[in-house]
Amino acid sequence: MNTLKKTALIFMATISISGGASTIVPTSSMAKTRYVYIAPKHGKKYHLAKNCRGLRRAKKIQKKTLKWAKKHGYKMCRLG
Repeated sequence: MNTLKKTALIFMATISISGGASTIVPTSSMAKTRYVYIAPKHGKKYHLAKNCRGLRRAKKIQKKTLKWAKKHGYKMCRLG
């Protein structure tokens, strides 16, 4: 039996044993948590890199999740 047939057979067996395809999770839905950097006393922008030019003058930098930053009204800095 060639590799493609074996893979298809294993896939079908997995679906029939589990009762459906609900246990198969596509890789796109397994996204990693994205972290951003903010300067809480210097506006409402988040930065993708800790060494972003927009954070140079900030004395205090915090690392937050992108979800948290958006929920609290932060927008992406124009420098990227």
